Amino acid sequence: MMKRWTSALAGLALAAWLVPPAGAQTARGKAAAAAAAPRTVTLTANDKMQFSAQTIEARPGEQLRVVLKNVGSMPKLAMAHNFVVLKPGTDAAAFVSAGAMERDSGYIDPEQKDKVIAATPLSGPGESVEVTFTVPKAGKYAYVCTFPGHFAAGMSGTLVVR
Repeated sequence: MMKRWTSALAGLALAAWLVPPAGAQTARGKAAAAAAAPRTVTLTANDKMQFSAQTIEARPGEQLRVVLKNVGSMPKLAMAHNFVVLKPGTDAAAFVSAGAMERDSGYIDPEQKDKVIAATPLSGPGESVEVTFTVPKAGKYAYVCTFPGHFAAGMSGTLVVR
């Protein structure tokens, strides 16, 4: 009986030594959490139909969180913005044109969704929207605002992956 009791106490002592207290992170745990956390890029969009950056740089396989803040003041019905990354080889002008009448789907033609890598919902004045995605392989990827007229006015950019 004494041997069992001693073994049980030794097991508990070992477990207490091996398991960190609740809420504590080991160095390996902190590194894993940091590696898993996406990198955040914040863009603004305004009533002049412009993104604050026309180029975003990233690494293949990286988790990227894009936050789009609408800093404009015009009503959402007249001046909403989104951020849509397109697959290589997609004709951005044709893609945007195909979705021009698709208000219910964020001005993205449902038949063209297979050409989208990542997309935010539409944002109105003072709103922020976001999307987190895994950055694709090295290359250049167009990003656009699909709200009617915005791409034609120059609201686009390039995700450069290297």
